[in-house]
Amino acid sequence: MTIRLTRGKDGPDTLTCVRDDGSCTWQPSSEFFARHDLIHYAVETTLGYKSAFFGLVAVGRDLDSFGTKNGVKDVYTDEEGWAESLVGLLQWPSVGGGPPLDDEALEDMLQTACANGKTPTPAVTPQQLARIRADVSALHRHWERVPPGESLELRF
Repeated sequence: MTIRLTRGKDGPDTLTCVRDDGSCTWQPSSEFFARHDLIHYAVETTLGYKSAFFGLVAVGRDLDSFGTKNGVKDVYTDEEGWAESLVGLLQWPSVGGGPPLDDEALEDMLQTACANGKTPTPAVTPQQLARIRADVSALHRHWERVPPGESLELRF
């Protein structure tokens, strides 16, 4: 699947996913969600998740089917829940949560989130976290340099 984040020129940014069968789904985005989706990409590719956000889109789920409805977030797979928790914890500083979480604090908060969601805690090594953090940093820098009307494309 090709993931295309396009910087808005005369309108909002957009996220478009073109599946390998040629079908696609897209939706308007924002700076917050562009950065959020890039963190998803780093988490899911590093951990090999196939049934989290981008994996579910790749097999046919529409982008508009994700999100919170009536204050409740629909989560269909353990991987989707794990990815969303990890992405939220990694995005913590940019939403006013404070400084970046060190590995130990992130692991503690992930265990709590999983316990609250009644799912097992995913196995994430310090090496995987380091790679995710490096990939997120590189992806965010790349996105910051995309001019209006241009796109950042990634393969999933």
